[in-house]
Amino acid sequence: MQTAEAPDRDTSLVWKTARIPVQHWGLGIESLTRLQPHVRKAVEDFVATWRERHIPADATMADIPEDRCHIGKGLLLFGNAGTGKTTTACAVLATIRQRHPGGAGRILFVPFADYVQALIEHRNWRDLYQATGDEFAREKFMALQKLLDKVLTWPLVVLDDMGKEHHTASGYAADVFDALIRGRYRNALPTILTSNNKPGDWDKVYNPSMQSFLSEACEVVPMTGEDLRRAA
Repeated sequence: MQTAEAPDRDTSLVWKTARIPVQHWGLGIESLTRLQPHVRKAVEDFVATWRERHIPADATMADIPEDRCHIGKGLLLFGNAGTGKTTTACAVLATIRQRHPGGAGRILFVPFADYVQALIEHRNWRDLYQATGDEFAREKFMALQKLLDKVLTWPLVVLDDMGKEHHTASGYAADVFDALIRGRYRNALPTILTSNNKPGDWDKVYNPSMQSFLSEACEVVPMTGEDLRRAA
């Protein structure tokens, strides 16, 4: 018999499919007991205005809110290590899923470094399959294609630990991030970003125009205070 704390099988599948770390399965924003007031307000406002932020692809003019300032707008949670950025982002994912169990509640958690690596592996497995017809290569290519499609099209995606991915002289990661965030915002698909980088440093890590664009695509939420991991 399951205990009251154990998630049932169906709920577990939701969080597994969304790639949410096990520690955060099913924990919504009501579980965040140590949030600073301005952070709590930001995430509660985000959840409350979700229908104004995500506009489905099949929406009509009647579905567009009169005030369009929230359309496509996500969150940028930034601060030092241990301030609860990832926990907060996952709690928003869980709350959106719980309150919007249909198509508008499709959620995904992906460390940005994993996304960049998936793009590289996707290309490599595709090239191998096209060159050899190897069935294993095809399966790997198709599995990665599904993940990449979700990152591009799911209503709400968390890109965790921005800035920790490997950067090359070609600026590949910066170009990938630029195209991804602009594309999602343009299609009314909010994105939650977590990062140790301060907003003023983004033009040093990514394309210079991205720093300005982020203020349009995301509400910037500083997370300060002690390292909660050490304090626990």
